[in-house]
This record gives sequence, structure tokens and C-alpha cells, in this order.
Amino acid sequence: MMVATAVPAFAASPSQRECEANGETFTRDGGQVQCVQTTEGKNPKFTDTTTTTGQGNISNKQQQSEECAGTGSGKCPPGQF
Repeated sequence: MMVATAVPAFAASPSQRECEANGETFTRDGGQVQCVQTTEGKNPKFTDTTTTTGQGNISNKQQQSEECAGTGSGKCPPGQF
């Protein structure tokens, strides 16, 4: 007797598995993928968000942006992270 198991069409991509294994949030919108990491500072009102984007996967045409929230200026205070 043979039992075949089908791989679901919605199986996680390598980029998604890597992102989620690092505790980050993975999103896909069309051909763009994003991996977002949010870090809380020493003062909990400050957060640093790093977004890594790519086309099709995180490694392809990779771009990173960083934003600090809770400061008003978008810049992270020295020594906070």
C-alpha cells in the first residue's frame, strides 16, 4: 500500500522561513517581499524598525530602510539600541 502526500501550494518560501526563524515579520505583495524587524530600545517608548525588501525573494535586489519611532525626528537617540 502506497500513500502519497501532496505538498501544499502555499508552502513557505526559503525567504519566509529565514525571516520568521529570526523572529521577524514576513509579507509578500505581488513580486515584492518584505521582512520587518522591530526592536524596542532601552526606553520602551522608542522602537527601531528595520525593513528589508527584495524582488521575489529577500536576497534579490535587496534594500534596507530603518526608522526610529517615538522620537519625533525619526532618528534614533545615541545609545538607545
